[in-house]
Amino acid sequence: MYYSISDTLVRAVRIVHYEQTNFMGRLHGGDMLKLLTDIGYISASRFSKGIALLASLDDVSFRKPVNLGDVITLEAEVQYVAHSSMEVAMRALRNGEVVVEATGAYVHVDEFWRPSAITSSLKPAQEELKKYEEARVRRERRLSKISDRREKRYDISDPTQGLRYRLESTFIVTPDLSYDGKIMSAGALLKLMDDLGGTVALNFLGYEGSKVGPTVVTVGVNGFSFYSPVKVGDLATIYAGLVYVGRKSSDILLKVIKEDVRAGVKEHVATAVFSYVKVDENGRPSEMPEYVPSNEVERKLYEEAVKRRESLGLLHRQST
Repeated sequence: MYYSISDTLVRAVRIVHYEQTNFMGRLHGGDMLKLLTDIGYISASRFSKGIALLASLDDVSFRKPVNLGDVITLEAEVQYVAHSSMEVAMRALRNGEVVVEATGAYVHVDEFWRPSAITSSLKPAQEELKKYEEARVRRERRLSKISDRREKRYDISDPTQGLRYRLESTFIVTPDLSYDGKIMSAGALLKLMDDLGGTVALNFLGYEGSKVGPTVVTVGVNGFSFYSPVKVGDLATIYAGLVYVGRKSSDILLKVIKEDVRAGVKEHVATAVFSYVKVDENGRPSEMPEYVPSNEVERKLYEEAVKRRESLGLLHRQST
């Protein structure tokens, strides 16, 4: 059966509750990421008629803050389909205005979590051809960057070793962190990563607690790739380290490793860079403290961050 892109569109309406916000009454970045990837999962799973796991998340753009009590509409649609994967666009709107948007790839899997062929076909309408082509190009560009995906799956090194500002956190994957009681949801993992990344950024600021001085807010996620699914019962460790500080923002590198304690096997789950902006008690962006890389590891990762930001055009924005 053929579907147009508009046929794959799904919507959900949510009101922002207190437990989803920080002390300024703003929706946490991690909660927004979970909402986006959840709606993406619904669209991809409905289209593929089965389980669809998030394989990668392209650059996430947080355009405007979302506040306590706001009503937001979440939307997702499948824009391109390959053998077992789907390019999905996700966004959140408030009063019709886009506040956050992202694109990513979901993979249809069988009962053993192996990529499985998608039987549904996508046939874009004439007015959807631009979306379709842009999604195809996104996929090709991403594939060129992750050609070593199989090798990276078994890279369990900690890239934050040697950084002055770093944290690691280990947790057990429980059923409440999954969609089906078997596999951890991507949204749940993104929220935990955002929380730890934000904590590293706060440590750099010398954070002393809510309502005491400045804090940070999530403004972007770059290069998020999944290499291995996480099952309920696995242990997972998140490593997070500060790799860049600009005029008003910082970049935190995060890597997740899972451990099957029964089999004694560890695997690389995901890697990404989260960006945070420092804000004052009134929520206005403010100047970051000076940061000077002090060792070889910090200098190397700082240089990589500069190149990444240049490729994204971020070094030319006032908020960086």
